[in-house]
Amino acid sequence: MKEKAAYLKGLIDGLGIDENTKEGKVIKAMSELLSEMAETVDSIDEDVTHAYDQINDLSEELEDLEADLYEDEDAEDDSDDSDDETEADDDDDNADVAGEPYYEVACPACGKTVYVSEDDLDAGEAICPSCKVAFEVALEDPEDDEAAENDGPVQYEVTCPACGATSVVDEEALLDGDPVCPSCCKPLDFEVTEE
Repeated sequence: MKEKAAYLKGLIDGLGIDENTKEGKVIKAMSELLSEMAETVDSIDEDVTHAYDQINDLSEELEDLEADLYEDEDAEDDSDDSDDETEADDDDDNADVAGEPYYEVACPACGKTVYVSEDDLDAGEAICPSCKVAFEVALEDPEDDEAAENDGPVQYEVTCPACGATSVVDEEALLDGDPVCPSCCKPLDFEVTEE
């Protein structure tokens, strides 16, 4: 624009217009005004170009920040999703554990508590997660437990040779010394049959 204004001024100067006339004064003033306006417009154009450059730089920095921010949020979302999946898996595992009976046993190798499942019992073997030692597992027979509970001291049926009375004598009484017949109080010479 400055170049065009300079070209017009050159044309006016080339016409040889008398600057002392009214028309000459107006044309000269217009030429100067065009030159000043051209300089101002060029200055504004430079400022606008500089502002655009700065805006472009800021825009690129903002895009980088947004990319970093959204990348972090995506990573957090992925982490949250994986945490949710892990929690869901844990819930499923816990549901499996809750649905299946487990038995606590002490590892014979290290003494730590091991949780034995029905599958382990069926296999007859479990592996300690602490020391990795395999050991045999089996449920006790409830009948054996009942028999052990019902079994008191071992007793023997004894027939007194003196009076012929039959009595039941605990093994403990037999081991303590010579038992006597509760009917006639004579020593028992007996043959034992376990009851």
